[in-house]
Amino acid sequence: MIAVAKKLKKMSIKTKVKIIIALLLTAATFFAMPAFAWFNHNRQIAELQKVKTPDLLFISNACAEDVRTFDISTLQVSTEVGAPTSQSFPFAVAGEYVTSFTLQFAHTTNNPFVYKIYYGDILYYNNAVCTTPASARNAITALNTQNTAYNTANPEEPPKKADYSFDTDVVEYKVGATWSAINEFDRDNLYGISEDETIYILKSECIKSGAQDGSDYLNATVDNGRVIAKSDTDYSEGDHNYHEDSYEDYDVVNKYAEPLYWQKTGILSVPESESSSWGGNPFFRTFILDIAWDPAEISNKETDMLYLSAYRDY
Repeated sequence: MIAVAKKLKKMSIKTKVKIIIALLLTAATFFAMPAFAWFNHNRQIAELQKVKTPDLLFISNACAEDVRTFDISTLQVSTEVGAPTSQSFPFAVAGEYVTSFTLQFAHTTNNPFVYKIYYGDILYYNNAVCTTPASARNAITALNTQNTAYNTANPEEPPKKADYSFDTDVVEYKVGATWSAINEFDRDNLYGISEDETIYILKSECIKSGAQDGSDYLNATVDNGRVIAKSDTDYSEGDHNYHEDSYEDYDVVNKYAEPLYWQKTGILSVPESESSSWGGNPFFRTFILDIAWDPAEISNKETDMLYLSAYRDY
């Protein structure tokens, strides 16, 4: 140490300044390394979060097939005695990494159709998806028995429906290929459903009732006994004006071209009993859109537009 001190004394001031600067830079580099590592670590965490929590949500056909195969372009309306007066269309909300979502439905009212929406429960019997009418009927019988027992044991709870009918409450459906937009969806293993199978879907809980007073819509009014949307002049001060959402400040709109709006929030992506173990797996939640009519009131010269959308709840 004494020898080093003597050498320092003999050095010029310029040399001493260079040595001090070098020591300070070395110390600064040493102390900066942990901070740089911390910032780099957090940047990498942020990148991983973006990869692992995407917001993927789609309207699809009933079992997560391409939405282009969901066709509601034609209704089989007939005035013949005994002809059907309703038609059901299964569809689904599908995706990944979404715990719950909001489903929205809107339509014009050129024809007085009555729209209902149900949760669509794919029928299983003896732990296998029902692929024949016989197994689907057995599943309905078992469900009715189960619901009757529940109602008896829980009289203080809202009753569960115990009179489902195969003929009126079940929709036959042929499964298509899974949609490539939903990555690596192993539907066979997750749901036991394969392409080209015929399965049976139950119209279970009704979430849009088609009430004749329009109470299940956000912007309905009744005009001569018919449910239509409010016009631009029907809104009270402070009300949300759905006409402005549709047409902004354009006010020359036929009353039947004003769309009715409906929505339901907080729909679980998978049943509550499975949600804790499902994680980020791909999913689909099936629904059934039921359209009913009075043949005498339907015009074959009118067309209505229907809109379905879904977005993630936060």
